[in-house]
Amino acid sequence: MQLVTLRAIVRNALSELGWSDALDRSMRESIEFDDTQLLGRVRRIDRGLSTFHCVHVGRMPEQQWFEERRVRNLRADVAVGDWIVVTADCERIVGIVPPHSCLVRRAASDDDRATAQRIAANLDVVFLVHALDAPPNQRRLERELVLAFDSGARPVVVLTKSDSIDTAEAAATCDAMAAISLGVDVCVVSSVTGEGIDELRRFLSDGATAVVLGASGVGKSTLVNALTGTSSQETGAVRRGDQRGRHTTTAVELIPLPEHGWLIDTPGLRAVGLWTSGHGIERAFADIFALAEHCRFRDCKHEHEPGCAVLAAIADGTLDKARLEGMHRLVAEEAALERTQQRARRR
Repeated sequence: MQLVTLRAIVRNALSELGWSDALDRSMRESIEFDDTQLLGRVRRIDRGLSTFHCVHVGRMPEQQWFEERRVRNLRADVAVGDWIVVTADCERIVGIVPPHSCLVRRAASDDDRATAQRIAANLDVVFLVHALDAPPNQRRLERELVLAFDSGARPVVVLTKSDSIDTAEAAATCDAMAAISLGVDVCVVSSVTGEGIDELRRFLSDGATAVVLGASGVGKSTLVNALTGTSSQETGAVRRGDQRGRHTTTAVELIPLPEHGWLIDTPGLRAVGLWTSGHGIERAFADIFALAEHCRFRDCKHEHEPGCAVLAAIADGTLDKARLEGMHRLVAEEAALERTQQRARRR
């Protein structure tokens, strides 16, 4: 039975979980599906087990929307937000619907430098969360923007804790982060006073799925609680000396929103290691790439070449030298990763 022939109630249930016509087409083109199987969306992963919301396509009671099941991830690279096809007895995953977007970083372990870590899948928005009560970390934001652009979802910069500093300080930090965001929306919020929360909700209309990404202590879990109108996520204080927090979120989790949508909360990421980039670097550093079009040499490295438009912009103060250095680091990191992957494949 193809999804196009499902009863309307089943389609409604799938839509509540974030199903779309694009995913429908993707599944029909890639997976053999029949009405004895379960189709569901991964809510959480714990020790090799996926907890997922599912709809039993073949025998769905009229009064039931969806239920929660668990399945082992044997030989299946599953991320929270993935749509999976599971045997009726929940013994194994028989297919993963190709996602329309996926947030991927390099695995943090030193032993897994050539391994991708899929953080979340089927996203519409990536909230890049930074706290206003800490010095602006532009270099980290650049990395996060590369990841977000490469995911295929829409990045939105969220500056939290506006209630904890004065207006002038907040404005200065906002300007510093907006300067490198290049047209990406920058939202200032307070999860305590509610400032900016409604503005964020406009990115979550029509059943959208958003992932919340940031370091520990920036207020991600408090933000999730404000958006969901619950206290489902544990929150904690930060250290006075360095404003660092402890990990109150211990696993990636898909959380329902009151108004037809989903949030994916993530543990604080200390390291934002890039995976092989598509066009993320080019989009995150669009200002430098635009300048490079005017360099004398097509293969200009923007180091010491004559007629370099990028170096000229740094000299006249229209481009921050630190930004070029940041781009060079990310390009070098990506090249090193590609070499590591090549060595791994040869082995």
